[in-house]
Amino acid sequence: MKNNYNLLHLLLCLSGILLLVIVVVGCVSSPETAKGNQLPSWVTMPPADTSDTVYFIGAGSDANGDAAMARVLAGSDIVSAITRFLGVKVSSETTVTAKDTLDKFTSTLDQTIKETSSAQIGDFRIVESHTEKDGGIANVYLLGAYNKKALLEEQARIKAVFAEQKAAISGPEAEGDSLMNSSAFYKAAVTYLEAASAASTSELDNADIKYERNMNKAKKAVGSINLYALNDNLNAFIKQPFDEAFGLKITGTPGIDGQVLTGVPVRISYKIVRTNGRKSIKVESVVTNSSGTVSFIRPPANFVGTERVTMSLDLSASLEALENVPDNLYAQLESLEQIVKSKSVGFTYNIISRAKEIATAVMIIDRDNGGASTGKTETASGILEVLTAEGFSIRSIDVDSNILKLGDESIVSAISKKYAGRFKRLVFGTVGISDFQQDGDRFTVKVSGDIKVADLLTGEILYTSGNRFKTAMGSNAASAMSAAFKQFGKVVGESMANNLP
Repeated sequence: MKNNYNLLHLLLCLSGILLLVIVVVGCVSSPETAKGNQLPSWVTMPPADTSDTVYFIGAGSDANGDAAMARVLAGSDIVSAITRFLGVKVSSETTVTAKDTLDKFTSTLDQTIKETSSAQIGDFRIVESHTEKDGGIANVYLLGAYNKKALLEEQARIKAVFAEQKAAISGPEAEGDSLMNSSAFYKAAVTYLEAASAASTSELDNADIKYERNMNKAKKAVGSINLYALNDNLNAFIKQPFDEAFGLKITGTPGIDGQVLTGVPVRISYKIVRTNGRKSIKVESVVTNSSGTVSFIRPPANFVGTERVTMSLDLSASLEALENVPDNLYAQLESLEQIVKSKSVGFTYNIISRAKEIATAVMIIDRDNGGASTGKTETASGILEVLTAEGFSIRSIDVDSNILKLGDESIVSAISKKYAGRFKRLVFGTVGISDFQQDGDRFTVKVSGDIKVADLLTGEILYTSGNRFKTAMGSNAASAMSAAFKQFGKVVGESMANNLP
């Protein structure tokens, strides 16, 4: 009986020990424990960093007992710990680029921690987690491990971006101040505009103030730049090079003998006439040399008359970066642009033609819509009217329709022999009716043709009008035809006056 009692007592003791073991094991392995049980050692005493790994602890609590929310807060806490390790801080001086760089890193890290308990981003992972309940409060602890080499590289990268972006405004502005002190006004303006551009896209609390300050400094720098023409009123014959270059000098102190500015970009613009007769503006860019000067030889002009070459300070590359500034900053940009536009010098030049001095003959036949000669010289009359008024030595000669049927070379040869020594140039061609319309008592006539000018000595074709057209109206067919041929001649005559060498 006593033996049975001892056996029963032993079994009860073993059962009690087994139950205690089960309870203890259950408390350790469960992801959620009640307050009062011992926290894992890594919560109160985080692992020491090793040569390969840096450890971070994150803790979060939710008063409503929501463990998931507590875990989110613990994840945010661990991200904050890593950010503190990086050693960078977002402040009013932090620019958009630097802030975005840090935000991308931390938001990706935070999102990964939220998604899975085995969170891992590159060289970071969650190695331990612990959840407990304290009454109605849920507490979560996370232990993260980051590859030390990768983390230090990330730290260096982000710190470099912060340092670079903080200097995006202050750096150029300080450099601009130094350049201003040494009277390098163009270079100072460029660096101030670089600082203003950085400020215009920054989220700094005082970005507007920095933008305005640098724009004002840029205006002062540009205002200190002086442009002086070294010559003016140059002459050249049509299609011949200028004997002299247009000269410009840029100084940083008033007066043509002031302190020279080297390496300053200058925009040169001048008119050209294309082969189709259309006018356009040609633009070239040069920089001032060691003497602060620019020398520009305008290419031979293919027209006659007075025109201008314009040389201007060229800040276009720096101003382009400010084209999209917010509306509240645009007034400062417009004000600067007006100052830049004022830094311009114009040079007058005259293109002269020798054609006025050269004895010229005109032989043109006008044909009706049947191809026969009209018996009149309306086209030649129109040309003579214009060129005589321009001072040309020009007269009409008898029209020989047989000669005008020949090729250009034969026409020139025949007229050269017939009028040897009397004329040096010949205006010749045929103009015909290409369209004839009648609308009641209203007639519309369109004429077309190609008029040429040849050198009777060399046979060279100096000018060709190309196949031109002219339309005129009249109350009868004769008046409409006469007007069309005459106006055609005037148009060609004006073109000759502007283009004959």
